Amino acid sequence: MPYFYNTPEDQHAMLNRIGAASVDELMELVPSGLRLHRPLDLPKAMTEIELDAHLQALAASNQPASEFVCFLGAGAYDHHVPAVVDAVAARSEFYTSYTPYQAEVSQGNLQVMFEYQSLITRLTGMDVANASVYDGATAVTEAVLMAIHCTQRPGRVLVPTSLHPEYRQTIAAYLINFGTELVTLPASDGTLDPGDLDAALDDRTACVVLQHPNFFGCLEDMEPMVRAVHDAGALVISVFDPISLGLLKRPGDLGADIAVAEGQALGSPLSFGGPYLGIMACREPFLRRMPGRIAGQTIDREGKRCFVLTLQTREQHIRRAKATSNVCTNQGLLALRATVFLALLGPQGLREMAELCLQKSHYLARLLCENDRFSLAFGAPTFKECVIRDAENRVDDLLARARSAGFLAGIPLSRWYPEHEDCFLIAVTEKRTRHEMDALAELFRQSCR
Repeated sequence: MPYFYNTPEDQHAMLNRIGAASVDELMELVPSGLRLHRPLDLPKAMTEIELDAHLQALAASNQPASEFVCFLGAGAYDHHVPAVVDAVAARSEFYTSYTPYQAEVSQGNLQVMFEYQSLITRLTGMDVANASVYDGATAVTEAVLMAIHCTQRPGRVLVPTSLHPEYRQTIAAYLINFGTELVTLPASDGTLDPGDLDAALDDRTACVVLQHPNFFGCLEDMEPMVRAVHDAGALVISVFDPISLGLLKRPGDLGADIAVAEGQALGSPLSFGGPYLGIMACREPFLRRMPGRIAGQTIDREGKRCFVLTLQTREQHIRRAKATSNVCTNQGLLALRATVFLALLGPQGLREMAELCLQKSHYLARLLCENDRFSLAFGAPTFKECVIRDAENRVDDLLARARSAGFLAGIPLSRWYPEHEDCFLIAVTEKRTRHEMDALAELFRQSCR
C-alpha cells in the first residue's frame, strides 16, 4: 500500500484550508485527560532490510490451518476449495469492486449477484435471497431484527443453547436497546426439547432461532417445532450448514420463514477467521423487510437481458431510520466464490460432498470411542461434527499434545459451556483421509498410556 508522508508544509496548508491555527487547536474538543501529552514511545526507525526481516518474523508467528491436519469446526471448516474458484475470483473486475452503487455497478457484478441469489434460493428452498450480509452471526442477528419488524412483536426472542454461542452473543448485543427479552432454552442432551419450546412460546414471541445441524453437530427435530412456532404466530429462523443440504431437508421444505448461514464452506478458505459470507434467504411475504442487496433480472429498452439492483432500502442510500440493515458491508467477492463453487459442484457434487463428511465423521467418532477414555457426549444423530467426552477430563492437555503432533484436533467446549469442560467439538470434512483419522485415533490411544 503506498504511503505518502505529510510534510510540515502539507500540514500547514491543510490547517489553513480549514481555518485552524494548529493541530493542538483541533484537539481542544478532546478532554485534556484523554490526550497524550508527550511524543509516542516508538522504537528507533528501521532500514528497509531491517523492517522486512521484522515483518517476516511477525508473520512467522502465525500458523495457518494448512500446516496442520485440521479437525476444527464450529462454523468455520477446512473444506476443499477448487482451483477454479480462486481463478475466477482473482479476475481484476471482481476483486477490485466493493459495494458499488447503481450508477457505477457493472452488468457483470449484477449478474453475479443475481446468479448467487438464484443458487441460494435453490439451495435453501426459499423464495428470495439477498447478496449478501457480513457473516453468519450477522445474518442470524439481521434475521431476528427482520422477524421483530415483520411480526410487530418486539417482546421476546427464543434461542436454544444449541445455537452457536457467538451467534447468541451477537443477537444479545443487538437487542440491548430494543427492549426485547432474549430467552435461552436448555439443550441439555445436545438438542432442544420440543416440550421446552412449547412451554416458552407465547403471544409476545417474535421468532425462534433453530440451528440444524446445531452447534454440537446434532440434528434437531425441526418439523414439530416449526409447527409449534407457527401456531403461536411467531416466525422460524433456520440456521443451516450449506454443505448439509446435500443430504438434509432444505429450510424451506422444513417450513422455515427465514434461512441464514455462514457461507465460508462454499469456496472460501479459513483465512484466520475472515472475511466470511452471511447467507440470508426468506419467504416472499417478508421480502421488503430483508436487508442487503437484491439484484433483479429485466430487459433494457432494446429488449436485451440485463440486471439491476432493486428494492434497496439500506442506510448507505440515505434511508436512515427507514433502513432495514445496520450493516453496510457487502461481501460480494465471497458471494462470487460461493456462486462459482455451487455452480461447479451442482446438486450431485454437493450430495457427494455431504455424504463424505457424514461417513468420515461417523468413522472417526466410532474409532475414537473404541477407547474407553472417550465417548459421544450426546445420543442424537450428527452430520459432520460431534462432541467427544474425555473421561479423564484432560481436554486441554489432549488437544495441546495433538497440536504438537501436527493435528488441530478439536475445540474445547469449556470456552462457552462450563458444564461440558470434559468435552471437545470435532469436525470432519471431505478433505480428511483415512490415514489422517487413524493417525489421530492412534495419538489419542497413546495419550492414555
